[in-house]
Amino acid sequence: MNIFTLLLLLFTIVLYVFLFMTRKSIVIPVLQKRRMYPTYLFLTFLILWIGFSSWQDLNERIRTILAALIMLSFLLDKKGFTEDSLLLFSLDNRGIPLKEIERVVLYQEESGLIKLNYFRKDRRGPILMFDYPLTEMVVFLSTHLVEGTKLEILTKDDEPKDGR
Repeated sequence: MNIFTLLLLLFTIVLYVFLFMTRKSIVIPVLQKRRMYPTYLFLTFLILWIGFSSWQDLNERIRTILAALIMLSFLLDKKGFTEDSLLLFSLDNRGIPLKEIERVVLYQEESGLIKLNYFRKDRRGPILMFDYPLTEMVVFLSTHLVEGTKLEILTKDDEPKDGR
């Protein structure tokens, strides 16, 4: 193995350790859209097929396997609330500190899914969807957000009647 293969191996190990640690720190996970999972699996098998269909030495085979593992790491992507921050993607090592969030709006759909929108520094963040009980979400947010943070809960009755 040459130095670049060793660096790729080290990178892959650090990546997986970081992703597993991030997954463990998530208290309330965002609802995952699993429609991209087949794409990641297809690309992983494509990398392996292209890599192993031609003649390779041991170094190139190891690189092919590591490239496939890096593609599979996208399946470990998880975002959500930790005890002190909101992670919008797994490789965000700090996230958005809960103390910086100024306002949170929750909307529960008829299906039970919760849409959450937050405001920080007078800017709206992305809408996040949770498959989590509303009462537990409110308890978590009320205990972890800074005192004085606005927490609004919208219902179906709060929607405008004219379709806007």
